[in-house]
Formats: sequence, C-alpha cells, structure tokens
Amino acid sequence: MSLRDLAIPTALAEPGMLVSDLFRECIRVQMPGIPFRDASGHISGKVSIRHILKMTCLPDYLIRHSHMLGDSIEHLRLPEIHGPEILARTIDDFVLPTLPRVNSSAPVTKALAIMEQEDTTYIFVLDGDEYHGAVSIMSLAHCLLTKAGCG
Repeated sequence: MSLRDLAIPTALAEPGMLVSDLFRECIRVQMPGIPFRDASGHISGKVSIRHILKMTCLPDYLIRHSHMLGDSIEHLRLPEIHGPEILARTIDDFVLPTLPRVNSSAPVTKALAIMEQEDTTYIFVLDGDEYHGAVSIMSLAHCLLTKAGCG
C-alpha cells in the first residue's frame, strides 16, 4: 500500500480561516492538524489544534511546572478559557512554519521514521506543492488491522 493510498484528504488552511473552521475540519477528518497554504498558493506550514490550545489556554508556568501539580489543583487560580473568543480568531497567528512531510513514493517506514524524528503522530503527503492528504499513526494501525500489510 502506498502513502498516497493511505493519505486521508483534508482541506488546506488559508489566511483568514477561523479557528472554529480549523477545529471542525480537523475533527471531521480525525487529524490533529492540517497544512497551511499561504497567499501565494504555496504550502508553507501547518496549523494544529494542539498548538492553538497551548497558545491560548496554557500559561507557560503551568507547562514548566506540570510535573509538580497534583491531581487536585483547585487551590490555584487558573486563567479562564474563553472559548467563543478563541474560536472567533483567525488562524493567522498560530501557523507553524514547518510541517512534517513525505513524498508519496516514499515507503511507509520512512513516514514513520520522520514522524518519530519530528515527535508527531501525523505526516503530510506532498509531491512538491501537490497535497494528497495526511497519514496518522491511527490510519496506519487501521491499515495493519484490515490488510495484510501497508507497504
């Protein structure tokens, strides 16, 4: 099975896209992020749910000291999460300039190796600026369960 066959087609994020629309697309395709196509038409980064939540909902001190937090943290004054405000923002401030990518002719093992190297669970299948979709560890596991092998 080729990466192109395994790729799950997704929309491309574009300048001005709302966070709510990004979340809907990611949920629809069960992918944590999608590629970003800039105003000149080039795929130049990615936008991910994780990054948006990190930037809007998690103060740095919580991340730095998470290992010291107990299971009950009611005594801490945590900032309120303003969902409607976050969802109404555009993705423009949240675009990550790099994205894990692999050519459609590459073997599945290379895609897995890149995902490990990049510490991610999904990768984008691109031939130049031609985007075929995303492959996740979940889609690979599904392939292994339903087929004899995934090339």
